[in-house]
Amino acid sequence: MTQQDAEGGSGDQVTSSGALARVEERLQPGERILWVGRSDPHRMFVDADRYLIPFSAFFTTMVTIGLVGAARSHAHPAGIALLSAFVLIGLHMLAGRFAVKRHRKRTDVYAVTTERALITNGRRTRETDARRTDWYVDRSPGHVTVQWDDVSGLDTLFYGGSAAAQQYANTGLDGLPGARENFALYDVADGDALVAALRQVSGR
Repeated sequence: MTQQDAEGGSGDQVTSSGALARVEERLQPGERILWVGRSDPHRMFVDADRYLIPFSAFFTTMVTIGLVGAARSHAHPAGIALLSAFVLIGLHMLAGRFAVKRHRKRTDVYAVTTERALITNGRRTRETDARRTDWYVDRSPGHVTVQWDDVSGLDTLFYGGSAAAQQYANTGLDGLPGARENFALYDVADGDALVAALRQVSGR
């Protein structure tokens, strides 16, 4: 959505106007908005879910069985507490992360300006220089994701390395403490306008 698109209308555009106002609050002197949008909240699954969902279901089932067995055998409270924590982790991997992801999609606003690419929810703002040329586009039917390479130099042997950042990107697990993320605008329906704005400011 361009700035002109957001300035006149009602209905769904009320939300668009709110998104535009949120970005306008963060503009620097002389900076202009080229595009504003959001991640599509109806698009919840990514390729990684093909293995994350079965693994999460298996993990949660196993630790739940272990917890029930430990409770029935009157195991040490520390063991029961540990298994309970694993059950909570499994439930988050199986379902809770989708709630996190849906909330993020409904509250985060994406923008491209003459200076920056922004992600803001009104409290926290992440940004990168929109003149960078190391962005790449992933296209899927009806959606576009644009990512900048912020993690290629990380050690892939540790959690938060570049492999982990790619593996957990846009799954709802990428915001965990210690995780590193590529700067990315995920699942944008208005993808052609987004890419056009980036090409305009980056010169690609």
